[in-house]
Amino acid sequence: MSESRLVVALDITDRERAIRIARSLGKNVFAIKINWPLVLAGSGSVIGDIAKISRVVCDFKIADIPNTNSIIARFARDQGAWGIISHSFTGLESLRSVVEASGDMKVFSVVAMSHPGADLINGNYERLMDISERAGVYGYIAPGNRLSDLSKIRKRTMKMIMSPGIGSQGGKAADAIKAGADLVIVGRSIYESADPLAAAEAINAEIAKAADLP
Repeated sequence: MSESRLVVALDITDRERAIRIARSLGKNVFAIKINWPLVLAGSGSVIGDIAKISRVVCDFKIADIPNTNSIIARFARDQGAWGIISHSFTGLESLRSVVEASGDMKVFSVVAMSHPGADLINGNYERLMDISERAGVYGYIAPGNRLSDLSKIRKRTMKMIMSPGIGSQGGKAADAIKAGADLVIVGRSIYESADPLAAAEAINAEIAKAADLP
């Protein structure tokens, strides 16, 4: 069986619930994405707890001066995160500080966003990608509910693209994969489901069909 291309976002504040959902999903996901709400409600150690179950992507969207960025990236790395998400609009030195502090942790750069009103970022994706390439990022965040933007970004890079905006924000996993996403991020459609595992398996099946996977 091919590895899942699904990243599940646990944008919740209940630590025990997050760990319970992560355990229920097991190997049926590529990674679990956690955000500031879960860390702020408990402690950063939740990163390590979930990392024992699955890869963890820290969606911290880092956007500060280089020194602060480095502190955040090192913390996530030391807790066992597989990947971390950083903004790129703060400039080359700020983004490079994340890459340098991350070691083997994968850095994903936000170059377009999935929510309404993100035109300032989305309209400058080419400049943001140029900064990101110079900084040495591992991959990109590009919206799965804005297929035109996603396709344009895919044409400019062979690096890994992780796409949010699936499910509650209107995007479809199959469409995002066809437009160039390597991984799709789904949150509320899974963690608000009565059966998160069944919801994840359904999305995995949709992705496999779109990508012609066995």
